[in-house]
Amino acid sequence: CEKPDDPNSFMLAELSKAQVQASRGQPVALFQEKDIEVMFGVFDLTGRGYVNQTQYLKALEAVGIPAPALKTPAGDRIDKKTFVAYVMAEVLRQGFS
Repeated sequence: CEKPDDPNSFMLAELSKAQVQASRGQPVALFQEKDIEVMFGVFDLTGRGYVNQTQYLKALEAVGIPAPALKTPAGDRIDKKTFVAYVMAEVLRQGFS
């Protein structure tokens, strides 16, 4: 991830793009799949390749979703692919995408 030369100009440009997208009824991209993949690594503290339900729910809270609106993944071993798919679905549903 590169740091912009002028962070203020960068943020203004990104906010302008978001405003245009929102005015067209398009989702505004605050979180992307790669962001959620990185988040998985943060919550997979042991590096086993999965998180449990508690960690999944904490991840949702971290992106501003206090309670899931959709069905949560089955079982207590949620792999990266499932984690990313479910968190992205929640993010899109909430309009945080």
